Order: sequence, then C-alpha cells, then structure tokens
Amino acid sequence: MADMRRTITLVLVLAVGLATLGGAASAQTPPAEFSDVPADHARKADIDYAVARGWLTGFDDGTFQPDRVLTLAEITGLTGRIFDAVTGEVSRLDVALFLQHGNLALTDPAAPSATAPEFSDWPPAGGHEGHEDEVDASVAYAAARGWFRGYPDGTFRPDRVITDRQTETVLGRAFPQGLSRAEGAAFVRHGNRAVIAHEASLAWNEVSEAGTAAQGAWTAVCDDLSVPNSTFNVPHIIAGYSLEAAAEDAVADAWRADVAFWETSADRSPAEEEALRSARAAAVAWDASADAERALAASVTGGLNTEEGRKAATDAAWAARAAEKTAWDATRDATAAAAAAEAGAAPAVREAWASAAEKAEAAVAAWDAITITDLAAACQSWVDAWVIWKDWAAAMSVANDALAAIA
Repeated sequence: MADMRRTITLVLVLAVGLATLGGAASAQTPPAEFSDVPADHARKADIDYAVARGWLTGFDDGTFQPDRVLTLAEITGLTGRIFDAVTGEVSRLDVALFLQHGNLALTDPAAPSATAPEFSDWPPAGGHEGHEDEVDASVAYAAARGWFRGYPDGTFRPDRVITDRQTETVLGRAFPQGLSRAEGAAFVRHGNRAVIAHEASLAWNEVSEAGTAAQGAWTAVCDDLSVPNSTFNVPHIIAGYSLEAAAEDAVADAWRADVAFWETSADRSPAEEEALRSARAAAVAWDASADAERALAASVTGGLNTEEGRKAATDAAWAARAAEKTAWDATRDATAAAAAAEAGAAPAVREAWASAAEKAEAAVAAWDAITITDLAAACQSWVDAWVIWKDWAAAMSVANDALAAIA
C-alpha cells in the first residue's frame, strides 16, 4: 500500500511537468478615407494608424487637415490617452522611450542641443531588468535634447511615476512650436509601438518571477517526497499547483502583450501575420493550461486518502498535462514565428529573437526529459526545469525590448 501511495503521489505531483511533448490593444476601426490624404501621402500609414485607434479624428467636411498644428494641450491629451491604453502607471522611462521613437519618426527630428547629463542611476550597472542597451539609450537621447533634466542629486529615477503635469512640461520642451496633425500621427504611432514592446518585456519579467515562486513550491513538495515512508502533504501540493497556474497565467498575459505589439504593425508581412496569429494561439493555450492547473488544485483539495479522491486527482493531473503539452507546442510555434518575422531586422533584434526561440526549445526539451522511473531524479529534473523556464522568460524579455529599439 505504501508503494502504491508513493507512486500515485508521484504521478499527481509530476504529471503536469512530465513529458509535455511526448499587455490589450486599443480597439481598431477600418482606416478612414480623407479627401486631403491621398494614397501616396507620406504620412498616410501613420494617419491611418492613429485614426483606427481613435486617437485622431477627421473633420465634418471629410478632411483630416494633416498640416494643421496641434497645440501643446492637444499633444498632451493625445499622449495621455495612449498611455492610459497601454500601461497603468507611466514611468519616466516610458516617456523617454515614447519621446525617442516618436521623435525619430518625424521628418526633421530634434537634434541634441547639449551634452547629455550623466545620471548616477542610469544606465544601471547590471542592466535594467534585462533590457537591451538600445532601451537604455532612450534616457540619454531625451536628456541630450533637454527634455529630461534629472534631479538635484544627479539621479534620473527611471521607474518613478510621472505626473500629468510633468508629462506636459516634458512635451512642452520637446515641441515648443507644436506639431502638425500628420507629424503628430507619426509621433504617436512610433512612440506607442516602443512603449508596447517595453511593456511586453516587463510582462515576460513577471513570467520569470512567477516561475521562481512555482519552483520554490515544487521544491518543497519534492523535499516532502524525499523522506522515507512520507505521506501526502496536501497543502504543499495544492500550493504547487496554484503557483504553477499563476505562472501560466503570467505566460498567457505576456503572449497577449506580444499580440498587442504585432497588432501595431501597419501593412504586416505574411511572416508578421503568422507571428501575430501564433502569439494569439499561445495566449489561448496557456490560459487553458492555467485553468487545468486550477482544476487540478481543486481536485487535490478534496483529499487524496480515498480511492475516489486519488482517481479524481489523477484524472485532473492527466488533463492538465495534456493542456500544458498544447501550450508548450504553441510556445514553440510562436517563438519560431516571431524569430522568422524578425529574420531580416537589425542584428540585435534578429539575434535576440533567435535566442528566444532556442531558449523555448530548451524549455520544451527540459519538461519532456522528466521521467518517473526514479523519484529523486524526477523531482530534481522538475525543479531544474523551472530554471530553464526562467532562462526562456528572460530571453523573451530581451527580445521584446529589442523590438522597442526599432519601433
């Protein structure tokens, strides 16, 4: 009986980890046709992008008036609506990214006006949460143009939430003469893409953090199982499944953040369309896997000391295992599609996505390699697989910030 119970426990604990392979975009409307924005207008794609998201609208006479100047109040309001749609609290780094990429999209981008001040807290010595150097450069870019001036103590404080009043001040420095509506569309389109990619990077950082929590929970379960003649520790098992569900929720959210970025591309290529489609599929698959994990945790809550309870939990474990297999398959497809879509991009972007695809393959292989032939080895393999999970999530974070650099 003891051997049978240990075997059932092992199946329940490891089933989801065994052999798994054998950020909301704004609502969009179709682009409007304006009598003064012909198909060959230099800013048509930018205008279509901004109008489709409701950020800019035309006039009653059917015109867009692309050369009409936006006031500072209009620019500030426009930027505020975009940030509200992308991120909850806007950091100073978010605004620096937005300004850099929006400015680069203009016909005559503002040039440096002074030597950029040096900040004691930027760039961070160990990298900013895994971000690429290109993202780090956004602060120096804005500072060199006098848009950000730092604090009296010589710090920049990149993660500090910026107020509406401070945003208006920064935008006033950047655009003292205002912007034409066409240039404003270009500014918000490219600034928005950079911030969305950065938010996706932060979402993948959360995947890594959630993986750390799940790894800790399963380490405790494996420690329980290493004790001779151990009995079921239901609270530990429930905690393990619950935290694994939370980690899978984080993956689904991160894929949705990637979907939001791919949706920002105008005139997507077939490869970009595939990246978008597969990212959507991955988000759905990880949602289903997380739901299966929660169902498994609920089944274990009913107890494992009866034949009926063990059967219910074992059935739920196999269902969760199947859902996770589908999720990992979708992840392999989605990262490969993203790498293919960026194969012709700048080297830093191309290499970052190629690395993310390799890390995804490694994560798939790690979960696939776990077997139940030996209890201690299986538990150690599972705990080790979470390390590779975190390595994959970190690579996804870097890959998304690489996208921010070319937005």
